[in-house]
Amino acid sequence: MALLGVVGAAVPFVALGQNAAAQRARERSVTVSAVDAGAPAPGRPRGVPVAITSAVPGLDPSRARLERGEYAVALPDGRRAALTLEPAWQRATAALLERHALPMASVVLLDTATGRVLVWASRGAPGRDLARAAEAPAASVFKIVTASALLGEGFSERTPTCWSGGFHALTLRNLASDPRRDRECSTLPEAFARSINTVFARRALELLNPVAIESAARRWGFGEALPFDAPVAASEVTVPSETLAFARTAAGFWNSTLSPLHGALLAQGIARGGEMTRPWIVSSIRGPQGETLAVGGEHAWRRAVSPEVAATLVRAMSRTVSEGTGFHGFHDGAGRAYLEGVNVGGKTGTLNATEPFRAFTWFVGNAEGAGRRLSIAVLVANEPLWRVKAPTLARQVLQIALRGRATD
Repeated sequence: MALLGVVGAAVPFVALGQNAAAQRARERSVTVSAVDAGAPAPGRPRGVPVAITSAVPGLDPSRARLERGEYAVALPDGRRAALTLEPAWQRATAALLERHALPMASVVLLDTATGRVLVWASRGAPGRDLARAAEAPAASVFKIVTASALLGEGFSERTPTCWSGGFHALTLRNLASDPRRDRECSTLPEAFARSINTVFARRALELLNPVAIESAARRWGFGEALPFDAPVAASEVTVPSETLAFARTAAGFWNSTLSPLHGALLAQGIARGGEMTRPWIVSSIRGPQGETLAVGGEHAWRRAVSPEVAATLVRAMSRTVSEGTGFHGFHDGAGRAYLEGVNVGGKTGTLNATEPFRAFTWFVGNAEGAGRRLSIAVLVANEPLWRVKAPTLARQVLQIALRGRATD
């Protein structure tokens, strides 16, 4: 398939490597908990702002209001948290969610290099911040974990797997190799881009076990609260040992959950060559008299995978948009790229839940263009009457950020 523009083209993102010494120099010499923000600490002169390195008591980003050109949240004791959000992007994204009238949706957009939150939007759950909730199934986004585990075991991205069936469900019959039925063969990046469940299930059964997948998931941050300026529910994963249940989990059928913030961090870690930063949404905390008590900023967090594994995932994510399950969200009916000149890659996910019915769709990915590197996660939960899928909504948010407005 010819690539139109460079959206999703197999052009790797530039891995944003970390220099440890430079990182330490950027961080402040005194970092204390935001709980103590504004209180003198040993060795810190009174009045010198501290660095925010833990959750800020009383902060709920979903309660942000636009005040004097910036989004802010009122905190206890007369303090005020100024947020890192881009006002124009935030307003336009919130309006987009309203226009689509989505039953449930959330968008998180990060600066890839620093982890700064640029857009934080949710709709459909009064009183709940969906961006920090890990209630939705990770679905095929979990293939990021399984792919990284396979690659970490030495599985080559050039090795084909012959397969048949399994697009919408996995059965024991799908797991058994049969040359008479397995007439299509796909490499791991091809299977990733097209979300071919059978390839992931068979290779996981061959090369991995529950411990290996759970270990890979933990390296990506599953099973623990994410470091952030507000509490975040932990994304969970349980990997059963029974053959069919294990295969289904490896392919993204249930047994794993994901928060939108965590989804954006998965994408960021891939774009940064395997390294994830602590995301931050508070630029500063100010006291009742306007004095600056604490400041936010970039902090390293962890390495999830090697640069080599991350580079393979970058190529696989590019193919998702250029020829795979994300193609229609980023190209018009004639196959023309909506974001010509921008390199976009990602992973989609789709899974239906019942009682009540919800059709969950995901897009987590990265965009590079117009002098920016952005990491995004979009979660949409539709009712039986579909409104919009996550890849299309993600493209519209990226159009707002990189082009100034979204198109239908």
